[in-house]
Amino acid sequence: MEKFDVIIMGAGIAGLSAALTAVKNGMHTALVEKESNFGGIAKDCFHTYICGLFKNDNARPFDIANPGICSDIFRFLHKCYGDKSLVKMGKVETLAFIQKDLWGYFFKNLNRDNFIFYGSSKCLKPVSENRKIKKITIIRQHGNQNKEINLAADVFVDATGCAPLSDKSRTNHSQLGGYCFLLQGGLDTDLSLIIPYTARKIVEKYNLNEYLKFVTITYNFLTKNYILKFSVKNSDDMAKCHFIYEKLNKDIKELSGLKFLKASQNIHLRDCNRIEKKTLTHEQVHDTGCAVKSYWPTEKWDIKKGTLYQYCKKDKPFCIPVSALKDDGFDNLFLAGKNINISQHIHASARVMGICIATGEQAIITASNYLKKET
Repeated sequence: MEKFDVIIMGAGIAGLSAALTAVKNGMHTALVEKESNFGGIAKDCFHTYICGLFKNDNARPFDIANPGICSDIFRFLHKCYGDKSLVKMGKVETLAFIQKDLWGYFFKNLNRDNFIFYGSSKCLKPVSENRKIKKITIIRQHGNQNKEINLAADVFVDATGCAPLSDKSRTNHSQLGGYCFLLQGGLDTDLSLIIPYTARKIVEKYNLNEYLKFVTITYNFLTKNYILKFSVKNSDDMAKCHFIYEKLNKDIKELSGLKFLKASQNIHLRDCNRIEKKTLTHEQVHDTGCAVKSYWPTEKWDIKKGTLYQYCKKDKPFCIPVSALKDDGFDNLFLAGKNINISQHIHASARVMGICIATGEQAIITASNYLKKET
């Protein structure tokens, strides 16, 4: 059985950021992922904009909200594309990117002797003692055969979004999820208004679930691709999304000119932990230990109006405390990305890519501080 300093579950943006932080700090690191490669939800949903990196102020280039690995990734991508990658969408600032560049950045920087990637692996129940996880067993696919591997570590980081290592149920489907189509082509027409308008008519005509009317389309000039996103509740909605897409193609000639590349493999729900930690105000930062600041707006779903946003006031971000990165069941289990213990109120502010990057880094920092106290 191989022993590591840290084992990280989930190779999405949060897990990758945690792994890179651990590797750079000299920790013997294992990254376990159910898929065969990096990317997680961001890859499956074809994300091409990083949200939550910036302060949404008037600075140019945009000011980074959380220094550290967020700054490193920003500098790399900004060097690749220049200022044209800095995109203001309404009241918020985003960073456009090409997927292969972002995942290539992690692949290159994680290619070290103190890092091992276990892809195509499923984690079984952990073995614990005195509130500490001692080891986990993973089932790794090798062709048509499954291989069982035991792994031990001093600390563990759960960045899966579904909390397989926790001994408590953590998810609450409090918001609508996403199901995306990737389209390719060049258009002179802006489809951002006609798509949701036409989708609303289709949903009404065929008496479909009302929440399916909130269809959006975004364009990334770097990739020349469009992403058509549906708001959904569960996998039963997938067929309905394809039905709406077929009707949209018939009603909107410009859309029919785009090539359909692929759809998401899964429905991605915006789960929120039932265990709620207090969300800090800006004034409380110096007193309580704020790990990550989020300037991204909160989101609340309204069945009639769609997404309602609450924007941060200037210089008053939502602050995620260090305690939100700690599991309540195990002393040596730390949380990153969608898994963090955060209030439902700001869950949408904490799940975007920029904040997941920051919580991934901070989970390792918090874990390292725990190990220092233990020794």
